[in-house]
Amino acid sequence: MNFGRLRLGDYELDLGYLLRELVERRARRVLVQLPEGLKRYYVELVDTISRVTGAEVTVDASPTYGSCLVDPTEVSGYDLVVHVGHDPYPLGNPTLGNVVYVDLEYVGVDAEQLAGVVDRSLRELGASRVAVLTTNQHKKLSKELVAELGKRGFTAVFGPALVLGCYLPPGLRESGAEVVLVVAGGRFHAVGASLVLPELRVLRVDPYTLTVSDASSDAARFLSMRLKKMWEAASARSWGILVGVAGQYRPHVVEVLRREFDGRGLRYYLLRAPVLNVDTLRNADSPSIEAYVVTSCPRVAVDDLYHFEKPVLTPPEALQVVRGLLGQGYPRSFI
Repeated sequence: MNFGRLRLGDYELDLGYLLRELVERRARRVLVQLPEGLKRYYVELVDTISRVTGAEVTVDASPTYGSCLVDPTEVSGYDLVVHVGHDPYPLGNPTLGNVVYVDLEYVGVDAEQLAGVVDRSLRELGASRVAVLTTNQHKKLSKELVAELGKRGFTAVFGPALVLGCYLPPGLRESGAEVVLVVAGGRFHAVGASLVLPELRVLRVDPYTLTVSDASSDAARFLSMRLKKMWEAASARSWGILVGVAGQYRPHVVEVLRREFDGRGLRYYLLRAPVLNVDTLRNADSPSIEAYVVTSCPRVAVDDLYHFEKPVLTPPEALQVVRGLLGQGYPRSFI
């Protein structure tokens, strides 16, 4: 069976691989999960699957920010779940036999053209050794970018490797890179990397706009905000521990926090939060709670709840606060 690739806007996926999985598994009930911003392409994908396999296909319209949100309970009723545009979650999501992960490649830019833009930025910095981080949609492009930069005299000493909002691949700090290139749209991944890699210059390489920018100014603004929240939480005696679900349920993190709070005589309450935003937290907030810690997606605390009326911290931030380690710099990880 050879069906080549399916074009969805400026993206392509390996249709042959997907259809082989569907046919070999004899899937009759299929759930399709597409990332935010790309859900609108579901019609072409569903029509193709239905036409070739005859399967009944349902599209998951709920937010799909990453593979960490694949919920074993919700997907158990399907023969196959087609999760498009994300790699398997590396931080503890259970292996689910009925889920296949399908890469979605951005094909709207030429790697040689992008390399020219990166070349100018690296020469301005006098850097020759780079680490390359990227997301699922730009894995192929990043490999091509590394090859093009090699022709121009630059050396990729690390990567291309996958970066998540809450995760940096091991070995990056010890790689000897002078500059970290984050190939991704928007600021989310580059700012996250810059926050926990203060010793390295992080450049955001945007394949959609063909621009390269320094993430340090955005990261400095976030850093100032995070340190302020940590200091605000320093006197808190009562905490809310926000617990996630699916791949964002981290019982080991919850247990570390509980032991730390118990050992210091701090009061705490566990709050299960499948959806966490300002409105849901305000609805559950109690006057008795002085600070919160998010054990699900730490970037919710950093990016979405920074303007909440009470300090909302990541687990490493909270541990640094309750251990009396304020003033020793920002934590080097989000989880």
